Amino acid sequence: MKEFGKHLNLRRKHNPLEEKDYFCDLIDIYEATVARSKKLYHEYGIKFADYDENFLIIIDNLLYLKYGEWKAEIITWYVWERIDEEDNILDLEYENTKTGFKKTVIVKCSEDLWDILKEIEEH
Repeated sequence: MKEFGKHLNLRRKHNPLEEKDYFCDLIDIYEATVARSKKLYHEYGIKFADYDENFLIIIDNLLYLKYGEWKAEIITWYVWERIDEEDNILDLEYENTKTGFKKTVIVKCSEDLWDILKEIEEH
């Protein structure tokens, strides 16, 4: 077991720009995993989501721990519900209940998602 991880090189990123890169990579991979599962189910009737379920729960819980409840809910919506059955991108509508600020946006990609989460934080 001494050799385990011997050639593993971990790098940590700390500045906000790099955090955005990490976030976008994570969300893109998460979205691709979910899309693969949906495609396998619709085209071949294979329920790959059952196989991935524990991994998806881990991802969801880590997102919740890192970003908090409301951000994790938006991220989950982005990955699972943003695109409908006809491949249309649905709008995201959000409201700050304290200030009454409302906005409807189209979130096309993970970078848009990052920007929206940061914008919501500011209001």
